[in-house]
Amino acid sequence: MLGRLIVVAAAFLVGCGSSPNGATDASTSPGDDAAMVDASTATVDAATVDALSNMPDAAIPDAGPSAADANTPPAGALLSPPYLMWVTESEVSVHWETDTPVVGYVDYGTTPGFGSLVTEAGATTSHELRLTGMQPGTLHHYRIGWDGYGLAAKTFSTAPDNNTTPFSFVVWGDNQNGPGNFETIAGLMSAETPSFAVSSGDCVQNGTRGEYRSQLFEPISTLADHVPFLVGAGNHERYSDSGAVLFGEYMSQPGDEHCFGWRYGGVYFMFIDTELAIDPGTTQGDCITASLSSTEATTADFRAAVFHKPPRIEWWFGGALAFPNEMEAPWVRNVLEPMLENLDVDIVFNGHNHLYAYSPETAGGITWVTTGGAGGGIDTDFALWDVGDWPEITVTKHEHHFLSVDVNGSQMTVKAINISGTEIHQFTITADP
Repeated sequence: MLGRLIVVAAAFLVGCGSSPNGATDASTSPGDDAAMVDASTATVDAATVDALSNMPDAAIPDAGPSAADANTPPAGALLSPPYLMWVTESEVSVHWETDTPVVGYVDYGTTPGFGSLVTEAGATTSHELRLTGMQPGTLHHYRIGWDGYGLAAKTFSTAPDNNTTPFSFVVWGDNQNGPGNFETIAGLMSAETPSFAVSSGDCVQNGTRGEYRSQLFEPISTLADHVPFLVGAGNHERYSDSGAVLFGEYMSQPGDEHCFGWRYGGVYFMFIDTELAIDPGTTQGDCITASLSSTEATTADFRAAVFHKPPRIEWWFGGALAFPNEMEAPWVRNVLEPMLENLDVDIVFNGHNHLYAYSPETAGGITWVTTGGAGGGIDTDFALWDVGDWPEITVTKHEHHFLSVDVNGSQMTVKAINISGTEIHQFTITADP
């Protein structure tokens, strides 16, 4: 696999890119990464990754069709394996990427014989097809293909059309430049048999095309080919792509893909981009208010928000010198937190800080969880890395991990599970009557 062929050097990268309220990541301090290269090296590495991604199959060891599937397309044609996004009661998006423009198609249906077919209008290398007209809460089979070839069939399930069906989901954040760790965590997440997955951002280190392939789509392939996911954009997606153009190309999410609401069963999720302005009266501020005031949100048992930068951080790799205003993001605490409190949000999932941190329900009624340990270097408890003391944070774990969340009626149970598969923390919240 391509992700196993690329070795990424570990060092530090300075903060860069746009931040909310006019702030820019212009600091020359290391920022929020524990193992990153400097800016000039990052450019070379990104180019190298892209070059490796486009190597002919003859140059890639062990490339070739699977012995178990004679209809697999020729080796080297598939640059990003199939992944699913944005599932609803009747729809889901299927993505994949090829090295040459082809007209792709997806067969799908409730039986291995499929029954429905959707085909692209023209040849492309970045493929995105929306499957529609499906039954809620139902297992479906699908198969992608092009030019007379078809990959092995996979399955997924649509969302239920009620609030009573129990379900589970997983949450990860900050996998970025740790694809080996993330591949392990993706396997553990898949073993939890979730209905869907959620990312709190920093899926890639610098936002290059090669990194999306090697740091996200390859490591997550054993999960994302049957478990749809959604992403709250982080700051690293913009490091070499300030407009997040590739994020828009590779993601399939509601609305503008940065600020949107989405409901699954009895839970309404509010996705927010903390690299964009959040003040009332801004485009995103209005989006947040409108979404969380909608009938879909107000009738849900739980209202959850997903965004990258948390309101409170205690440990940061590099300490105070590496923790400028752009990384602390005080506007999240001063502007966004009271906004979410007024809109009756119950729980928030953040990333950015490379550790696990839990804040039980605050005075404003929100439970906060930072889950930034899916691959990137951990913000350890080295004394010099102490950048704050927040009494709201009662549990901190400095290790790679993900979250497994069970929803059953009025109860939501959240378990933090480390990279060894061991549960390191658990808590439950109860929906308001």
